[in-house]
Amino acid sequence: MKRSSSNSGPDVPPEPTQAWMTDARVKTYRRGQTIIEAGSELGDWVAISSGAACLMAKVAGNSSVAVAALWLGDVIGWNSPLGKLAARYEVNALVDVVTISVPRSQLSASPDSHDRGDTALLHAATETRLQDQITMRLAGNGFQRLVSVLATLATALAPPLAQPHAQRPSLSRLPLPVAQAFVGQLSGLSRRQTWIYLGQLTEAGWVSTTRTKVILEGLSSWLALMAEVEREGLACIATVELCSATLTQLGDASNA
Repeated sequence: MKRSSSNSGPDVPPEPTQAWMTDARVKTYRRGQTIIEAGSELGDWVAISSGAACLMAKVAGNSSVAVAALWLGDVIGWNSPLGKLAARYEVNALVDVVTISVPRSQLSASPDSHDRGDTALLHAATETRLQDQITMRLAGNGFQRLVSVLATLATALAPPLAQPHAQRPSLSRLPLPVAQAFVGQLSGLSRRQTWIYLGQLTEAGWVSTTRTKVILEGLSSWLALMAEVEREGLACIATVELCSATLTQLGDASNA
């Protein structure tokens, strides 16, 4: 099975140049802070300018489950994949997050914005990232789901200089700012399954763990992994042996 990569995203200009962005507001959310509450009215068009956030869906009672991660360029406010007028998900900051927001009344009234497609690519890319992660929860086996989540978090949380198109990764390991239980929840796995699969990746040398934390080793390989899955299909990460071979191949290619 071949699938589209959740790692690709929109090219976001460093400085907004569209006229409708002149009234944009910038806001910072600290790690763990709620950016958008589920069920709340989406009064603003909101995009992530830096950092990464997690989408949480409410289930039985007051409990909720992690659904997907979103990051630079993703749209999380009005008329976004989260909902047209009301939020279907709660959005929490995984790390410090900076957002850019524009009142929907301003955006709707602007003649050079939505109709011209200035925001359409951002919306489409966000929808793709969200659907790719949801699809993986349905299509992959437990190990594939965990590996996909780790690779997605690597892309969402790696410093900009460590992205695949940079000349050389600035670091070789990445401590994830989330607990093992959260990684398992995002993968749709039980705590025991998560512990087993992380243990296999630890033995293979691609992960280090503490009592609760996860550290990715060989970051450049993790950053390139989902693009490789897009090309070669899910089989290349079906088992720890196949996944390790794929990550090793990607590491050798990045060091060549």
